[in-house]
Amino acid sequence: MVDLVNSLVSANETLVNSVLGIDILLDASYPGAASESQDHYDRRCFPGTREQYITDITNWVTGSVDRPSSMYWMRGPAGVGKSAIAQTCAEKLKETGHLGAAFFFTVNKHSNPSRLFTTIAYQLATTLPDYRTFIDERISRDKTLVERKMSFQFRSLIVEPIKELEKQGKRVLPEAIFIDGLDECAGKDAQAEIIKIIASSVRERSTPFHWAIFSRAEPRIVSTFKQDSIASVTHSVELPISREADHEIQMYLRGEFKNILVKLGFPQLLSSWPSDDDIQTLVNAAAGLFAHPTAVLRHVAYPQDSQFRERLHCVLETLSDAGRQGSISPFSQLDALYVRIMEQIPEPSLLSAQLFLFFGLDDWNAESHWYVSTDCCISGISEYTFKDIYHYLHAVISYEPSFDLLNSLYPRINSERPYYDQGQCFHPDELNKNHVYSVHGKIRFYHKSFYDFLRDPTRSGAFCVNTPAIYCKFLDHLIENHHHYASSYAINGSSMYFLPLCLSLNLLVIPDLVSAPGIISSSTTLSWPHGTEFADSFLKLTTFSHLSFWLSSDHPDFCFFEDVPFATLQRLADVDYRKFLITDRMMWEFSGSSDVFVFGIPATAQALPHTVFKCIRVEHFDELVPAAFLRVCFKYNYPQSIYSHMARLSIN
Repeated sequence: MVDLVNSLVSANETLVNSVLGIDILLDASYPGAASESQDHYDRRCFPGTREQYITDITNWVTGSVDRPSSMYWMRGPAGVGKSAIAQTCAEKLKETGHLGAAFFFTVNKHSNPSRLFTTIAYQLATTLPDYRTFIDERISRDKTLVERKMSFQFRSLIVEPIKELEKQGKRVLPEAIFIDGLDECAGKDAQAEIIKIIASSVRERSTPFHWAIFSRAEPRIVSTFKQDSIASVTHSVELPISREADHEIQMYLRGEFKNILVKLGFPQLLSSWPSDDDIQTLVNAAAGLFAHPTAVLRHVAYPQDSQFRERLHCVLETLSDAGRQGSISPFSQLDALYVRIMEQIPEPSLLSAQLFLFFGLDDWNAESHWYVSTDCCISGISEYTFKDIYHYLHAVISYEPSFDLLNSLYPRINSERPYYDQGQCFHPDELNKNHVYSVHGKIRFYHKSFYDFLRDPTRSGAFCVNTPAIYCKFLDHLIENHHHYASSYAINGSSMYFLPLCLSLNLLVIPDLVSAPGIISSSTTLSWPHGTEFADSFLKLTTFSHLSFWLSSDHPDFCFFEDVPFATLQRLADVDYRKFLITDRMMWEFSGSSDVFVFGIPATAQALPHTVFKCIRVEHFDELVPAAFLRVCFKYNYPQSIYSHMARLSIN
């Protein structure tokens, strides 16, 4: 037995040591944040628009004009086309060999600041062979480099490798590095730190790169760029909301309406539809915002049928009504369009749509994609209901259907058995969770202006998903769905598991969850099952875990419960937290977790036999507000929802 254990440990160490540094770097990066990603294919400028800005930026990079600084900042409000300009410039510079890397921050998908410099380093490694060799060896020697703080990552993954190459006489060319959507990076402190790190590098000339940053003029970002030490090395350009863009918006509309007619097979309408007056109405409604015509075009073009003229007519009527009401907000016409889109959702589906969108606003989890599978199961939304909701929201959200990423596992697994009960040929920690999460595809907002619209009750009114009324409905739904999942499980205290080597080499007898009597398969519990017990058992366990987390004080958004009436809060007493704790432990033992929180504050965790130990990270201790902690504890305790499953302890 000892020899077997030693052999297993040796094999495990060999496997770990054989992992290439460049592969570790890739795992710690966001491939989808690059300019070549399909996520950004629809963001480029329409031909003939924004040409002066594009020329100015590309000339700034290539040195065709005097370069005042190696740091560039384009600022402007939502919807004016910053990302489209960044994407178009990145593509042009890529073609000419002047682009080193590009990173596009997006809420809910690519928003984790700790992945910015790892992603940039990986992209540099794909075009610079000597740099790739150096960084591969460095990370292979110290695999924790990708987990360090941003300033350390920047120095160890970018600055030091380039300096070492220069010592060897291998010069790195002064290419451009683009960072778009800095305001969508998670955490205002992180946004400011990124600016400071780059500005320091420019001042010290520690890298040869030209850094271009595109963002909204958010107060923290503006104040950081205004600091003397940063302003002195930054070339700042404003992209305003301006009617001077009317001609370009008109060109954009005419070109895209032409594409719609050709695609749908109505070329005979090219000379008559839409009319000049209709185009001018849309141009006036846009008022300098490119996001407005983009949303209109998506709304008109889908679904691909003969009703496109009727859909445009409805949009024009909505804009006409909004114009008569009058507003000083530059987003009034865009908001009117968003309201029109939400009004089309039938009343029976509206609450489901709002609950689904609520998860889209959940940007606390910087690692999280907006996966359809988990959000539909948490919301209790079926495949039919989801497709019905998407039919009405296609102009503002992008749906990327999935393909079966589990194919590679099928030769090794029994698809009719739970993922955590596959025998010796497959262990749950081998599973790529994203492959299962992706089985129904994923969703993203086309533009952050719709995200802002949903959060602001002064803009979205009854459709706002950020109000106490929605919180109450949301909490009621969470508790009801939690009970649905909890009742499908039973606690079994006699199961045996072979834990990963990093945890234990012993067979342990520990309580776990099994299907309750009468539950034939996991698919019967899920609102949108995959169809195999392997995938559905995983979706069921993770859905129950997510539901429970939402109902725990550890969730970063738990503070919204403070606005919930006591009568609603009383229902928390019925939540089966014991099953949640067992689920939490099972998830950790089987697959770990990348995001851990204690009272909404980033934490570390360690899985131990029978339990999971969590502790707030030292660097985040000052984020704990004792008064707030006690206030939430009181609200929890008052309806008798605390202490239900606490062990009986005696203190001597």
